[in-house]
Parts: sequence; C-alpha cells; structure tokens
Amino acid sequence: MSMAGGGKWRREAEQLVAKPFRLVTTTLLSLLLPLSFLLLSRLSSASFLFSLLKSPPPTDSYFFFSIFHYTNPAILYAVVSLISVYTLVLGLTTKITATDPNRLIPLYPHTSIAWLTLFLVQVSVGLGLQVTSPDGLINGSERNFLSRLVFFFGIHEVMLLWCRVIVRPVVDSTLIRGDAGRNRREETVVERVALAVSCGTLWWWKLRDEVEALVGVAEAKRALLLLLPIDGNVNVGLGVGTVDFVNWWLYYMIVTIGMVRIVKGCLGFGMVLLFEQVSRRDPRELSTVVAPVSTTSSVHCEDEGDTKV
Repeated sequence: MSMAGGGKWRREAEQLVAKPFRLVTTTLLSLLLPLSFLLLSRLSSASFLFSLLKSPPPTDSYFFFSIFHYTNPAILYAVVSLISVYTLVLGLTTKITATDPNRLIPLYPHTSIAWLTLFLVQVSVGLGLQVTSPDGLINGSERNFLSRLVFFFGIHEVMLLWCRVIVRPVVDSTLIRGDAGRNRREETVVERVALAVSCGTLWWWKLRDEVEALVGVAEAKRALLLLLPIDGNVNVGLGVGTVDFVNWWLYYMIVTIGMVRIVKGCLGFGMVLLFEQVSRRDPRELSTVVAPVSTTSSVHCEDEGDTKV
C-alpha cells in the first residue's frame, strides 16, 4: 500500500509541475513567430539604411550581420510564409460553428519536422535580434489604430496555428514521451488566455510600431525614386526589390487574416444571437429536436440494464 501510495503521490507531483512548465514553455515558444516578423522588419530597415548611406555596418558586427542578411531571412521567410498561407486557407475554408480548433487542422507535420523547424526558427530569431537594433526604423506612412488592431488579430491567429502545428507537438512529445499526433490534447482556456495576453503585450510593446517597417521600406524607396533624378548615379539598393515585395505581401496577408477572423467572429456571434431568438420564439422546435435524443438515450439505458441483468 505504501508503494502504491508513493507512486500515486509521485504522479500527482509530476502533473502538478508539468502543467505550469508546459504552459510557460508553450507560450514562450509560440512568441517566436511574432518575433520573426520583428526581426524581418529590423533587417529590412537596416539594409535600406546601409544602402542609403552607402556604408557597411560597423566592423564589429559586420560578419554576423552579413550572415543574417543573406542566410537568416531565407529560413524565416519560408517558415513565416508557409504558416501565414496555411492560416489564411484554413480561415477561408473552415466552418464558423466549429468548436474544437484542433479538428480544423487537416495537416500536421511529423514530430521530427516540427522539431527541426522550431530549432531553426529559435536559433535564427535568438541570434538575429542580438545583431539588429530598433534605431532608425523606416515606418513610412503611419497607420491608424484600427489597421494596427486588425494586424494584431491576424498575427494572433497565425501565432495560434504556429502553436498548434509546431510548438505543441514538440512540447507534448517531450513531456508525454510518445507520439504527439496520437496523444494530442485539447486546448484549455488558460492556454488560450496566456497566448492572447503574451501576444498582446508583445504587440503593444514592440510590434505595433516596428513591424510597419515591412511596408515602410517599400514606400520609402518608391518615394525616393520619385524624388531623385533619373540618372546612372542612383544607388541600385534604392530600387524596390523582391525582398521588399515579399515584406509588403506578408504584412497585408496578416491584415487579410485579421479581417477574416473579425468577419467570422461577427458572423458567429450573430448566429448565436439568431439561434437564441428562434429558440425563445418557438420552443416547440427545440423540444422536438431534444425529444428523440432523450427517447433513444432511455432505450439505450434500458438495454444496458437488461444486459447487466
């Protein structure tokens, strides 16, 4: 009895420690996706300023900056683009009345692929933010608070998919020590609140101002090309390139995801109100729907009682 009681106490202690650890780890790793947008905006602004001044970065960080300028964004652009496109497709194709968000995701990568993706993004973001600076950001035309709020909803939706597809399978496979696809857990209210609060804090602290450099650089380059005279001495770096177009595309894709989420939320709230009004006006329809379920359940219980006898 003592050994059984000790094993039970140990399992309860592990669960008591594992739940907060899982919550904190999942929340911190989920913030890698919005931090990726922050890093891409800083790299875009830094490369534009260096090309505008026609001077390389400081010598002490030139080696690291050159590595991240040519290598690091390729990884981040690939991961962020795939997650953003997948989020937009799911937002446009899934139903509004779905209750379990995990069932809306038809494709989960293998746990090894999730491990590799999470490792690459974590290393890229962690080292990249150390060699970049928020000074001298190119914001272009300032957006109003409404457009920034729509972007927040979009980045939160993308972060949720990043958490469900990449972060949670990795964390669950580590703590459960099994196949994360078979032992996939349902999200709790505490996890959703923690993700929303962390994303909102990061957005208010850094993202709402710095992430606009994704479109600000392209707008600044276009304005300079209109102002500067057309001759052969114009720096080639001032032209709007592929990276600037990708940044612009990513920014407005997140805005589109935010608009889709707002519209679906309003439609879902309207459907709930409409259902409540219909049920109040004609309760007989609700009774006719509930009655067959109750009869079948009672028959099922009687059958179970007969089998038990």
